Amino acid sequence: MLYKAFLSYCHADRSWASWLHKTLEGYRVPGRLVGVSGLHGPVPKRLAPIFRDREELSSGVDLSEEIKQALADSETLLVVCSPAAAASKWVNREIEQFRELGKDRIYCVIVDGDPNASSADAACFPPALLQDEQHELIEPLAADVRPWADGKALARSKLAAALLGVRLDDLRQREKKRKRKIQAFAIIAMFAVIVLLAFSVQSRLAEQEAQLARAAQQASAEKMLASFLDQAEKLRDVADLETRKSFQDVMTRYLAAFDEHDLSQQSRRQLGVMLANRGIILRDENQPSQAMEVFKQARQVLQALVDELGDDPESLFELSQVEYWIGQVYVDLGQAQQAAPYYSAYAAISEKLHSIEPQNADWTMEAAYAQSNLGALKLHVYPFDPMAAIQHYRTALELNQEAALLDQKYEHELADSHADLADAWIGICKMDEAMTQRLKTVELAETYYRQSPANNRLKQDYGHALSGLSILQRKSGQNEKALENLQRSLQIQEELVSEDPQNMIKRWSLLRKMAEQAKSLEVQGSVDASWEISLGAESAMRQFLAEHPVSIIDYQVDFAVFLKDFADRAFRANQLQAGRRLLNESIVMLEQAAETLPNNKTLQSELVSAYFYYWENHQGVLPEAVQSVDLALKGDVSDLATCLELGAASRQALLAGDREKAQEFVDRLLGHGFREAEFLRYCSRYGLC
Repeated sequence: MLYKAFLSYCHADRSWASWLHKTLEGYRVPGRLVGVSGLHGPVPKRLAPIFRDREELSSGVDLSEEIKQALADSETLLVVCSPAAAASKWVNREIEQFRELGKDRIYCVIVDGDPNASSADAACFPPALLQDEQHELIEPLAADVRPWADGKALARSKLAAALLGVRLDDLRQREKKRKRKIQAFAIIAMFAVIVLLAFSVQSRLAEQEAQLARAAQQASAEKMLASFLDQAEKLRDVADLETRKSFQDVMTRYLAAFDEHDLSQQSRRQLGVMLANRGIILRDENQPSQAMEVFKQARQVLQALVDELGDDPESLFELSQVEYWIGQVYVDLGQAQQAAPYYSAYAAISEKLHSIEPQNADWTMEAAYAQSNLGALKLHVYPFDPMAAIQHYRTALELNQEAALLDQKYEHELADSHADLADAWIGICKMDEAMTQRLKTVELAETYYRQSPANNRLKQDYGHALSGLSILQRKSGQNEKALENLQRSLQIQEELVSEDPQNMIKRWSLLRKMAEQAKSLEVQGSVDASWEISLGAESAMRQFLAEHPVSIIDYQVDFAVFLKDFADRAFRANQLQAGRRLLNESIVMLEQAAETLPNNKTLQSELVSAYFYYWENHQGVLPEAVQSVDLALKGDVSDLATCLELGAASRQALLAGDREKAQEFVDRLLGHGFREAEFLRYCSRYGLC
């Protein structure tokens, strides 16, 4: 073919046609794709030439011979769609002529109008686009260049992918790499400026008196700190971990030359913020102990400042952030009890700020975050209090709604607030209430992500929302919906990891989702696919933990639970040797974790389930080290609340020979709407449901 595409448009849209023509002919195809086999043959180096008629069509009754020949010589038809195009007989005729030539590769570019409009004035698709050569109704394939839709960049990528016959993701990786390069160049340029400034300052200092030099050095440090922190804030939601880390390293080296006591109060506050940012990066790198050390350094700097300044809001705020992060790292290390005083300190400061200035959206939102953390403690620190957790989360949601009214930027946090409330309802096995909150979480998270698709924080929130809904749907017996939402979540997480491969938290989140995928596929009857994904997840998790032996304790527990579930699948597939190997390893890991976290009810419940699987597959015998079937969860069994606890308690009762008690726990679960496939297999096998 002579032309890659024929560009059809009405002349009212000629400025859009001109942009489209230039942007596609100038598009650089990634070198790694050139020559590979695409949907339309080998991928070319360029998307050129593209035919665009620059002359007004005459008032004749048919297309010119030149236009007809150009259509015959074009692989693809690109139609610029708008109300003017929908009313143009010539655009419509070009579409008809292209189809009469036996061609069907037609792609649309919406520049104005409503693709779903019924009125002719608002419609953007020419009539010929809405039916094929057999006059069957069809839905045109369209990219939308408008800012609230795809935007120019994504629309261009969609069209380029269609013309090249490759996946959109293949091209988007190129755009992401390009964005990272631009960020890197910007940082390098800024570093060059900093170096020049440093030399300039040094030269001046050499010529001045010592006192003036000291003052100039202090002023320079303060100015640089402000600039660094401003850039770090801008990079937080768009740059990968490696870029953020490089940026922080330069900040650290710059500050090493200064004595903390030589800095002004403003600079010391900025120093505390810089240290806190470095702690966040260390945590993302799966280095919790090093992160804790840096966070405590930041706390020391900021606490000294607060002691000097009293109720200075900015200093109080930065101190509250560090209190939170220290508490969070204790939670990461499985030491939730030690996190309590830091979370409480964070809450106290946040409430103080909110009371000082109740119309300040930032302080209102901090109070909301603090309530969420206290709610989490009620679910994870012994003695447990799920109803108190629900109250904390409700208060957090109310504060979040208040903050969103004061400042629209906090609307997207509402998704997390609803997710927290869902977790609290799951904490007392109230499936209907939890489902209401999960659905709201996904609705909000998707809305905010679609508004800002380049924001990785919003993208990650959307992926987590889908995953949380998927797990709840599976527990409620909605297996098809669960798998669909999990697949969408997995795709998002894979994109996040490909953009930020050094971020260990994102990598582990992807592995957890793979484990959930294996479970969901088995429920759907895709046993072979489930087995293959399980093998892949096992290998990847082992490699991750081998590379990072001092990991967040939840990772160790996650892996142990995955091994337990994989063992159950192996036993049911009659892979007895594999099942015993996996289960024995799971039990050892769960027992070790239980020694570290003796009051963790979730962990105790998983251990009971592991013992039960052992008992089922070893002729009714428990592991030698287990002297008794009294594997009771901490506290009175009448206080058991979560679905996981109730399921474990039922199995424990059956191990003890108390069928009546086992039946009671099963009835409670069924009454709560719990319909997880593995639980239904268990209660059916033993005649309990």
